[in-house]
Amino acid sequence: MSKLKWWVGCGHEALVYLAGVKMRDFYFNPKACAKAFKDGRRKLVEIFGKDIRLPDINVPHLSYGHLACLGAHIDFPENSAPCVKPLFSSIDKGIEALQRKVDFSESKLFKHFYKIYQYLKKEFPEEKVSIYGFGWEGPVTSAVMLRGKAFLADLYRTPRKAEKFLDLLTDSIIEYVYFLRRLMGEPEVNPDSTGLCDDCAAYIPPRLWDTFVLPYWNKYFSNLTKGKRHVHVEGLYPQHLKYLEKAHISHYDPSISPKLTPKIILSTIKIPFSWRLPGFQYPYMTTSDVEKWVYKSYEEGARELYTVVEPLMCTKENIIKVKTFIKTCKKLKENNSA
Repeated sequence: MSKLKWWVGCGHEALVYLAGVKMRDFYFNPKACAKAFKDGRRKLVEIFGKDIRLPDINVPHLSYGHLACLGAHIDFPENSAPCVKPLFSSIDKGIEALQRKVDFSESKLFKHFYKIYQYLKKEFPEEKVSIYGFGWEGPVTSAVMLRGKAFLADLYRTPRKAEKFLDLLTDSIIEYVYFLRRLMGEPEVNPDSTGLCDDCAAYIPPRLWDTFVLPYWNKYFSNLTKGKRHVHVEGLYPQHLKYLEKAHISHYDPSISPKLTPKIILSTIKIPFSWRLPGFQYPYMTTSDVEKWVYKSYEEGARELYTVVEPLMCTKENIIKVKTFIKTCKKLKENNSA
């Protein structure tokens, strides 16, 4: 039997929750941000033990950083995740805007995040602090964020314009990644690997992927790495999977994908993949259910199992279930390493 890889990660929302910091303060108050990392990481270890994968020191995670630099408005609720408002009322306005050169460093929100980045570097001098948290989405997700659901209608009403919009948007994403990599003192083209998150690609029917997904994924990867291609896409259907091979994906993270199972993925493509136990399932599971989930997932072909700590998993009842996940994965790994 193949060896098992497993891990327990933690999102920024759990850090904020455990540190007793308000989400908006985490994003706008450098001291609150540092406190979330210091107190949150300490409490994670106290609660779950040393087997948990602690978050690296990063500016607050905002996958809409690139969109903000293009002019999109980001709402920051007091105690929930940020959300972006559509920017372009028409595909023509989007194309026109993307044809203009953008100085990402002039974005007001970027300047704010850069100050947080500098503050965190002083607070954590022994660790590598990253600015990549002020991030980006994949081409299709960016298009949907900027146009709203109207972009999905654009695919049918004005397909050539939709292609032009995606092409220009992909160029902009690539330039944005170059911009961040230069700030981090890293090569623009990573020789080893690059990741892509593009959940909204799942909204596009498989028969349209050759036109509206693959060209832009390939452009993204070929300009950003000479190595492996990692992709995170939630919500795919089995019929989508073969296109991952056409895109030469090296590793696939389906995360929350109700239409898929490890057995379906393994029987359809030959790409290594991870399999997640979602946080929202914990309240409805017993410790026995968690144990069974681990064994069943492995039996169906999953060789990378993980879960991500969220605030709802930090209750007394769910902490025990997370520890059961850890214990079961350890036992399974040991049994298959003997």
